[in-house]
Amino acid sequence: MAAWTNFIPLVLVIAGSLSLLWTNKWRYNIAAIALQYLAVFWFVSQVWPIGLAAIKLVAGWMAGAVLAASVTASGSPELDPPAISARIFRAAGGVFVLILAFSVAPATMDWIPVHSAAMISSLVLIGMGLLQLSMTKDSLRVTLGLLMTLSGFEIIYAAAVTSVLLAGLLALVTIGVSLTGAYWLSLTAAEDPV
Repeated sequence: MAAWTNFIPLVLVIAGSLSLLWTNKWRYNIAAIALQYLAVFWFVSQVWPIGLAAIKLVAGWMAGAVLAASVTASGSPELDPPAISARIFRAAGGVFVLILAFSVAPATMDWIPVHSAAMISSLVLIGMGLLQLSMTKDSLRVTLGLLMTLSGFEIIYAAAVTSVLLAGLLALVTIGVSLTGAYWLSLTAAEDPV
């Protein structure tokens, strides 16, 4: 595969993670996480067989479907758009994570044998996921932050180990996180009087 094609999923990861930080609309957030899992599949398919890498794509899209079904079933309303100062703060945090990922990636590639676009993408996902976790208490956004962090870890770990058992275990963790998030969404919807 040509080297420039590795930067297509990198752009997907950056656009999706910044979109998750910027907007509160749950439909856009689910679409962004679906794009991120497509990028994870792209990177993992370069080091794993396609059938094994497809587990990442299917598990990620199933997690998104579970969360989307839970949001619609709970009838939770759209969150109010954040204030412009909150958006600027989130964007500044996102830019800081991007700068950090691009500057740390060359040093980490000495330790972990991953090509540059995959390493940058995984560091962006881990950083943006942790940033997402630190800036919200909303159940959906916390769950999406956990999924982002986990998918960034999966890109790095796929380069180190090729295992069917590990792929199944990480898919189980991904779906488990989304089911837990769906449960949290149903609890918060039951607590909020409409």
